[in-house]
Amino acid sequence: MKLIPNNSTGLTVEEDDNVVTVSTGMRGGSRTVDLTLRVPTNCSMHLSTVNDGNIEVENVNGDLEINNTNGSVRLTGISGSAVAHALNEDLTATFVKLDPQKQLSFSSLNGKIDVTLPSDVKANVYMKSDQGEIYSDFDLKILTENISPSVTKEENKGKKGKFRVSVEKAMRASINGGGQEIQFTNFNGDIYIRKGK
Repeated sequence: MKLIPNNSTGLTVEEDDNVVTVSTGMRGGSRTVDLTLRVPTNCSMHLSTVNDGNIEVENVNGDLEINNTNGSVRLTGISGSAVAHALNEDLTATFVKLDPQKQLSFSSLNGKIDVTLPSDVKANVYMKSDQGEIYSDFDLKILTENISPSVTKEENKGKKGKFRVSVEKAMRASINGGGQEIQFTNFNGDIYIRKGK
């Protein structure tokens, strides 16, 4: 008997109360599927993919929730807010305008995070990279009052146990006097916080 490869991927599109869900019928992740979706400029999106897929979003105004495992994330010309994660690749985002009432979060494990914010943004930023550097062309005012050690006690059977005091390898800073919360978390890569033109 010969194996007859099944090259069909399947596609499901559902709409329920003005929410559209698009998914492929992939099982086992053995085939790559490229999807190009055209959406209204004003919309919110939740996008995710696993293994060998990149997520690219352009010229959208809304709330974005992006999660990519083993692929990159690129957001260009975005207005609104974003929570974006790229597990093993780079995350790049360029914002035209931010929603000052929303928090933003960007994270990666093994890639760089490169985010361009409007020059007039007012934000409090949390920045952490365990194995990388942090760069910015904003004038950041480093905040020291929010850094506090954590204390834990480990119980040991029949013994007194031990205490551990640790201070997180993170920095907090304000941009243009402070405002909305923006978080940058990376493990093994650099963080770039750029000032838009």
